[in-house]
Amino acid sequence: MPFDHAAPPETSDPRLALTGKSIHDRCAGARDLARFGTPDDIPSLISLAQEDRSPAVRLGAAGAAADILSRYRTGPRAAGLDEGRRRVLFDLFKGMDPGVNAGLFSLLACIGIPEGFQRIAVGLRDPRGDVRLGAAIGLLRLCESAAAEGDAALEAEVVGLLRDPRLKPDAAAEVAWVAARVGFRSARGAIGALSLTGAPAELRDRALDLLQDLEQPLRGAFVTDGRDAGEVDPHPSRPTGFAAFSDAGTLMGDGEDATAWAYLDGILPGGLRRMFVRRVGDAEPGPTFQLEGRTWTLAGEEQVLAAAWAIARPDELDWARLAAGGASPLEAHAAAILDPWLPQEAPGDLARGLLRARAGDAAGARQALVAAAEAKKKVPPEARYFLGRLLHAAGEVEAAREHLQAFLARARKKDPRRDAAEALA
Repeated sequence: MPFDHAAPPETSDPRLALTGKSIHDRCAGARDLARFGTPDDIPSLISLAQEDRSPAVRLGAAGAAADILSRYRTGPRAAGLDEGRRRVLFDLFKGMDPGVNAGLFSLLACIGIPEGFQRIAVGLRDPRGDVRLGAAIGLLRLCESAAAEGDAALEAEVVGLLRDPRLKPDAAAEVAWVAARVGFRSARGAIGALSLTGAPAELRDRALDLLQDLEQPLRGAFVTDGRDAGEVDPHPSRPTGFAAFSDAGTLMGDGEDATAWAYLDGILPGGLRRMFVRRVGDAEPGPTFQLEGRTWTLAGEEQVLAAAWAIARPDELDWARLAAGGASPLEAHAAAILDPWLPQEAPGDLARGLLRARAGDAAGARQALVAAAEAKKKVPPEARYFLGRLLHAAGEVEAAREHLQAFLARARKKDPRRDAAEALA
């Protein structure tokens, strides 16, 4: 289940909770500030991260401060935290011992000044294994942000780390894995040159395999919720969007307004950065891309279905004139582009039928709608309704009446389609 950025707060006053006597209260206050706090809260959190007696509170406070900073890395808010203020905040935690609080590396990743990378690089050379692992996590959080999109200098520095003889094998392998996951393709040669054995060698090979996979054509359905990679934010500053890539072409759009979407004839937008990272709250990483400051992750079936309905706009269809033409390029190609990503069950077949109807393909629409209506399970009532509309328009009145009556038997009393169904049935 995706992380709920907008869940209600756990405390009535998170800043007061930070001063509470119980570990639970202080941790809850930090969690609330992670989602709703501002840069003004960071000094208090840093103080807690360095001085609290509880390791859980120290780590939670550092993580909360980093999550606040994650909201000021890209988009309109980035300018709201100028370099001078960033350096003031950096001075508050730069002396933190990562052996005491590994959350330091997330702070370094999100602070947005060059010293952040430099301190992470020092951590990767640390003799303590847990510190090196924490530094690798910080490196990933630094590089996965859209703030690093197109940053050739940062990419060169990461590649330079791979050639650093001071890195222990585990750290070198972790850097290789990070470089691959964030799409730093120039790292391929340096990764391949790493002389490693055992588990580090396996991780190096996974990195090389991933870089090879990223060279393959981009396929899948993706969404952006307006948040940066690694960003925790109940109110993202960038718009939502949907995109789908298949052999039939590409469609991209903002929000649920299909009039703002576009069809691309098999051409990927320029500047697209492919990655393999984890969305906040997800258990596992997955295919990801960034474009013009926005981060896109794999869409779920419900999101693909919602996009199909937004494009099809079935309640606006003139069922008697499906083949009359007039479909836009997006409408004409959407069925083929989305087909591989729609569920292989009744709701997916219903969406396929509606998309084909919008494209003017009456025969294809009928085939898919029949499959949806005759499925053995998960049959949406609307499948019968839209099949009835199509059959009625084709002059098959009795067959249409059967499906419309079946829809009426299952539809909610306040279903807006009831009046049309009753009139036709």
